[in-house]
Amino acid sequence: MTSVPELNESLVAHNCLHLISIQLNEDGMAYDLSLSLSASEKAGADVVNIRFIDISQFMSRDFGGGLTQLMHMSVNKLDSGFDRMRYKLSELEDQKLSFCFSSFSVD
Repeated sequence: MTSVPELNESLVAHNCLHLISIQLNEDGMAYDLSLSLSASEKAGADVVNIRFIDISQFMSRDFGGGLTQLMHMSVNKLDSGFDRMRYKLSELEDQKLSFCFSSFSVD
């Protein structure tokens, strides 16, 4: 999966958060964010792992206290002129998560 429309389809289908992790990348110059999401909270559910590379403008709220669902996540291409910020992910329903990033990979 390499296109933004395919990524958006996967984000709609997988809304149960299993893992969120932010780490300094190998170059030590930027942060990468990893999300592990499933379509269900049940054990053994299919999990998709997405790595967002070189994130910025990270915002989160209302995480924890039980299962966190990220409903209606969407990635949009930015026309800002900044090479580092090519896309923006937003959780549209409750605005729990948003950030900009330069690229992504899906496992």
